[in-house]
Parts: sequence; C-alpha cells; structure tokens
Amino acid sequence: MDLIFEKQGHIAKVGLNRPKQLNALDPDILMELHNAWKDIDQDSSIRVAVLYSALPGIFCAGMDLKTAIPVLTKAREPENEAERWIVTGWDGSGGVAEAMLKVNIVNKPVIAAIHGYCLTGGFEMVMGADLRLASTDAVFQMREASLGIMPTGGGNIFLPRHVSPCRALEILLTAGNYDAQTLYDWGFLNRVVPRENLMDATMELADRIAGNGPLATQGIIRLSREMRMMELKNAFKREVEIGMPIFGSEDSREGVRAQKEKRKPDFPGRF
Repeated sequence: MDLIFEKQGHIAKVGLNRPKQLNALDPDILMELHNAWKDIDQDSSIRVAVLYSALPGIFCAGMDLKTAIPVLTKAREPENEAERWIVTGWDGSGGVAEAMLKVNIVNKPVIAAIHGYCLTGGFEMVMGADLRLASTDAVFQMREASLGIMPTGGGNIFLPRHVSPCRALEILLTAGNYDAQTLYDWGFLNRVVPRENLMDATMELADRIAGNGPLATQGIIRLSREMRMMELKNAFKREVEIGMPIFGSEDSREGVRAQKEKRKPDFPGRF
C-alpha cells in the first residue's frame, strides 16, 4: 500500500508509504493522493487532515526518478494512464497540481508532520499545507537546480511567501540542505519537536482544531486559500510556462543521468 489513508474521528491521516522508493512520488501515488484529498473535502465528518510519512527515516525523496521524471523531462513518452495524467495540470488546471496541494482541493486545514529528508517535490507538497510541524532531524532541500531542472511544483511561488524572497532564492539556487531549526527561524515551520514527539504533537494540534466550529475553521481555510489563489493563479501558470521547457532540456537529461551514475553533471546549457 503506497498510501495509508485512515480516519480517526474528525481527523483524516494521509501517510506516504513507499519503503523501497523512499516515498518518491510516482504517478500512481499522486493519483492516490488526489483521490484522498477529494474524499477528505467531501466527507463532512472530517475537519482536519494530517499528512505524514510512514517510513522511519525520510518524509519524501521527491519526484520518482524512474517513473515521473523521465516522463516530465521527455526522456520517454507516457506509457499508462497515470503517466499521461501527470503531464497535465501542473499550472492548476488538473489533478496533479491538486494532489501536490499546489492549488486548492480540500477546504479543511491540512497539517504536515515532517521528519527526516524532505526533498524537492515532497518539500513543495508541504509548502501547500496550511500548518507544518517538523522533528529536529528533518532536512529540507530543493535540489532541482543541481539536476538541471527548474522547480515547477510551486516552490518558486510558495517559498518567497513562507520565508523572505532572498532566503527563498538561496534555498532554490543553492540546492543545499536546510535543517528544521533554520526553517523554523525563517518562519516556514510552526513548531520543531523531538522526533519521538512529532506525531503526538501533530495530533494534539489536529485535535484542538477539530474541536472548534467546523464552519469557522473551513471558512478561515477557504478564505486563506482563495486569497492566496487570487494572487498566485497567474504566477503558477507562468512558473510552468518557464519551467516545463527546462524539464525537457538537455540540461535536465544530463542532470538525471549524472544522479543515476553518481557523478558530477556536465551541463551543456542548452534545450
């Protein structure tokens, strides 16, 4: 089971669970996520959602290099329904953007509980959550630039709004590692707690929110998301217009090859 989806009272828990792939996001799990968010939005008994990793040492390794990335970089054509699905809707017109929480799909608070490595697409997905808690061992990285790829999952748009523009550019341009305490200090995280306390702290926060008036909390979230999208809709579209040709460039293919071959990439600097 790649995605653990369960409901406990008024709280839905959505757990990434791909041990062999370190929770890398492939087309199938993205479709599962999309279906889970739709279910949560439509279930009137659910008041809060919690996104977490079921693996002990990692939150998410980002987009799957064996399935999603070859299709997105145009190294090969889509071969099945899920792969055809992921190449549409990155600008907010389809399900992948919703699966990644890039655009609104669920008018209820989404809390991300993050531990271990939270990379690229996984990092972008938690940017779309409403509240974020992380353990002290959490490490965040937007490594796309090191692969010759421009982020197109909302990172260019979300990060400058969660942290300052100059800090966002540092994260995006360096492709470096940033620890939880740094991102808490920069305003990205609500709390940083010991690893063993992460889920307890997250569920305590979820329970507190779930105990409040559901119409009030949903109204707050709806307005927050609508205000965000009023400003961001065109920005998301432009991010994809600029970024997706880079996904299909010679640079991106060389970056992914080098990653697989465990060597330093030699970027040609051309499409």
